[in-house]
Amino acid sequence: MKYHLILRKFEMDSEKLKKKLADNGYNISVDKLSKRIIAIGDGGGLKKPDEVSVLLKEECFGEFSQENLRNAVLGLGKKFGGVNLKVKTYNTGIPESAIKKKLAKFFKAGEGGVNLLVELYNDKGLKYRILSYENKMAGDKSGYENLAVLVENPRLVEEIGDFLRLCLVFGLKMIVVHDNKDEFTRLLNKAKEATKGRLRGFDVSVFKDLSDVKGYVKIGFSKSAEKGEKDFAEFVKRNRDRKLLLVFGNDTFGLSQNAREKVDVMFHLTPDYQKPLKGNQALAYVLGIYSGA
Repeated sequence: MKYHLILRKFEMDSEKLKKKLADNGYNISVDKLSKRIIAIGDGGGLKKPDEVSVLLKEECFGEFSQENLRNAVLGLGKKFGGVNLKVKTYNTGIPESAIKKKLAKFFKAGEGGVNLLVELYNDKGLKYRILSYENKMAGDKSGYENLAVLVENPRLVEEIGDFLRLCLVFGLKMIVVHDNKDEFTRLLNKAKEATKGRLRGFDVSVFKDLSDVKGYVKIGFSKSAEKGEKDFAEFVKRNRDRKLLLVFGNDTFGLSQNAREKVDVMFHLTPDYQKPLKGNQALAYVLGIYSGA
């Protein structure tokens, strides 16, 4: 049986876990797509180690087509008495939401049964694999699935790491605007080395300019904005069905004039107009307002 492991802690020693599993007869590798540790072995099933947050069991895989995937999900739904579904794609050009929407026609969300993770990927052609898991994948992040975060010209490893952690915890897509992609990649790799864990495989999209980012309502946060957080809460209530991009400046200069001119709407946070929050603090604050709106 093939198992995929999601580690519990950022600072965990994954090499010790690999040795522990190998000593118990499992063949160990690292998945090239998700960067998860994979354990392959026979017997009565792998008991979830203390170091592991989520243990996924690979149920099936194959060549992707809508029909093949539909039949596989329906078969597992019948086997387990229903499914709760998540979808992840890797470099396929197919939106995760589109796949989930098509599959949703054939089962009722939250109807019980087994939790399934469907992953689409390219490997000499489009493939799929389906994994089952007992507990929820790092909690229910569905309330944030229409949000993405953009950071403009981050300059410090620490601020990149802080944004990465928040995006991972809440399941947010992270985007960066930077005029030197190579320099940002260097900072990003340092941030991932410092934080370890699942952040090693976390993807960040990089653009030259905010205008290059399409498909979102762009929401800026700046101490110079006239609208406040109450206005933001009302805006969220009116726009929950739209894709929202939360745009933050770096910790040194804040949001640039160029970005302020290109966002669709802008809000000020906290009662203090002199000393704004750091970017990661502002994101946490915004997510709190969003959750309660």
